[in-house]
Amino acid sequence: MTVPIRRTFRFVDWTLRPDHDPDAPPLTYAFRCLALKDDDTECDARSSPSNDPTEPQTWAFTHLREHPGHTSYAEVIERPWVMWEEA
Repeated sequence: MTVPIRRTFRFVDWTLRPDHDPDAPPLTYAFRCLALKDDDTECDARSSPSNDPTEPQTWAFTHLREHPGHTSYAEVIERPWVMWEEA
């Protein structure tokens, strides 16, 4: 004889929010070059991530001086988020 197994599930609401806790990873900024090279592939150049948003911007100007045709960039922002269970 098979004994039925009973399970109880609890449905909870979750909230997603930026993680501002003291132990959260830092917010970081970077830039990457979107210009196409002579062979129509995207330039792989990118700045180092930084907690200071002006450092990657400075990198973009340096990259432009070295490659005058590279005028398109994307900002890459890494912002930590955390899920919280509603009580």
